[in-house]
Amino acid sequence: MQAAEIRFPSSGALESCLETNVGKWVQMHAELQVNEDPAAGKVNDPEVAAWTGAALDRCRKQAGTSNKAVEDIFARYMLRWRDHVFDLASSIRRRGQAD
Repeated sequence: MQAAEIRFPSSGALESCLETNVGKWVQMHAELQVNEDPAAGKVNDPEVAAWTGAALDRCRKQAGTSNKAVEDIFARYMLRWRDHVFDLASSIRRRGQAD
């Protein structure tokens, strides 16, 4: 199971880093939801905004570049973090029921 794909206009080191980071983050939070972990309810918009900024910083540094368009797409994607987390959690639950 994976989070909804981010639609970047190109594919490079920055995009790859952001996709990897967000995939792991959404997976972790979806699993918290599925496991009904109390930590799942503690995630909020300011925390996600801080994580988003930190992920952008890490990936800019790792890629050695920045791209305003890519960063804007990533930031808009993260504005809908609840949708991504809950959609993936729902998919995980359905998969678990099918077994």
